[in-house]
Amino acid sequence: MKKIIVFLSLLLFFLGEVVLLTTSSYGQTYQTFVSEIKNINETAKLKFGPFRIFPAFQISNIGYDNNVYYRPASLEPIADYTATFGFRADIHFIFQNWLLFTFTENPAYLYFAEQKDQRYLNNNYAFNLRLLAFSRIVLSGTHRFGNERTLLSSEVTARVIHKTNENYGSIFYETPRNTSMGFTGGIREFKYEDTTVPGAETPVSISLNREERSALGEFYYRVFSDSNFFANFGYFENTFDYPQSKFRDSYAYQLYSGIRFPVLGRARGLLSLGYKKLVPRKKGLQGFSGIVGDTSFEIRIRRFNYRLEYSRDTPFSIFGNNIYFNQNRYGAGISFYLNQFIRLDYNFSRGENMYPELQLIVLPDGTNEEIKRKDIYDVHSGAIVIRIVKNTGIGLRADYWERKSNYPGANVHRFFAGGFLTYEF
Repeated sequence: MKKIIVFLSLLLFFLGEVVLLTTSSYGQTYQTFVSEIKNINETAKLKFGPFRIFPAFQISNIGYDNNVYYRPASLEPIADYTATFGFRADIHFIFQNWLLFTFTENPAYLYFAEQKDQRYLNNNYAFNLRLLAFSRIVLSGTHRFGNERTLLSSEVTARVIHKTNENYGSIFYETPRNTSMGFTGGIREFKYEDTTVPGAETPVSISLNREERSALGEFYYRVFSDSNFFANFGYFENTFDYPQSKFRDSYAYQLYSGIRFPVLGRARGLLSLGYKKLVPRKKGLQGFSGIVGDTSFEIRIRRFNYRLEYSRDTPFSIFGNNIYFNQNRYGAGISFYLNQFIRLDYNFSRGENMYPELQLIVLPDGTNEEIKRKDIYDVHSGAIVIRIVKNTGIGLRADYWERKSNYPGANVHRFFAGGFLTYEF
C-alpha cells in the first residue's frame, strides 16, 4: 500500500509540474530502467549499501595555445599556457529495484597563466529520478543546471559565460525485450554573458537569451544484443527575451531515426538522420526545411580504430538579421595501436556555416555590398596516448584550427599543443 501511495504521489507531481521538456539531445539516448540498473550494478566503481558511485578526475587542454582569444589573421594573436582540471561524480541510489535516484556533480576549473580574465570555475549538476511501476511503466524527471565559460557554437570564436536551467520528464512503456515507447517534454532556459563578441552588433545576452519548450514522442527497438533502433518526432518552440531579438522567435518540427550502439564494444556511437522544419514567427524571414543529422560512429578492427562523424543542424545565430545558420560538419579519424600500451591518433574535420539572410559589408574601396556569409572550419588533430592502467591513459596532442570566411576580417588561425587524461584507451 505504501508503495502504491508513493507511486501515485510521484505520478501527480510529474503530470502537474513537468509538462513540456527539452528533448533535442535526450531523444536518442533513452535507456530502459532494467538495463540501466543492471549496468550501474555491474560497472560501479564504489558500492555502499544502496549507493553506487562513479568518480572520475578530468584533466584536459594542458598546454600552449597560440591564439587564446581566436583573434583574426589581421591582428597579432595572444598566446598563453592553459589547463582544465575537473572532477565528476555520479551517485546512484537504488531502492528495491523500482526507484532510481541519481545525482551528478561536475565542477571544472578553466586556468590561464597570464590571461586571468579567462579563468573560470565551470560547474554542472543534475538530479534525476526514475520510477518503475507495474513492471512496465517508467516515469522520469530531471533537473539540470549548467554554468560555464566556453565557446557557444562554431560561429562564436570567444569564450562566453552561459547558464542553462532545464527541467524535463517522461513516461515510457517498456517490454521484456527492451522495446520502449513514450513521451518526453520540458522547458529549457538559456542565459548568456552581457558581452559583445567579434563580428556581432549586439551583446550575446540580447541576441540569444531565450526559453525553449519542447515535446517529443519516442520509440526504441532492440536490434542487436546492446544496440537499439530509435525513432522520434518532436515539436520545439523558442521565445527570446529581448525586443531586439524577438525576430528570432520560431517553432520547429523534427523527425529523427537511426541506430544507437553500446557505450562499450567493438562498434560504438550513433547513426542518425532526420528531417527538420523551422518556421520563423516574423513574416518575411527565411525558414529552414531539410535533412538534419547527428552521427558519431567508431569501430575497432584488430589494431585499428576507425571514426566517422556527420552533423547537420540549424543553431541560432548572433550575426545580423539571421535567425539561424546552416551548420554542416563531417570528419574522419583513425587510431593505430602500436602495442597494448601505445596508441597513435589522427582526426580531421571540416565544418561549413552558411547564412540564409544577406549581410552588408564594406569593400576596400569604401562601397557597400550585400553577401550571404559562409565560413569554413578545418581542424587537424594528432595525438599519442600511453596507457597507464586498464582503459586509463595520458596523451600528448597537437591541434591546428582554421576558419576561412567571405566576411571581411573573419579568417582565424589557431594552434594548440598539450596533454590530456583519457578513460578510453
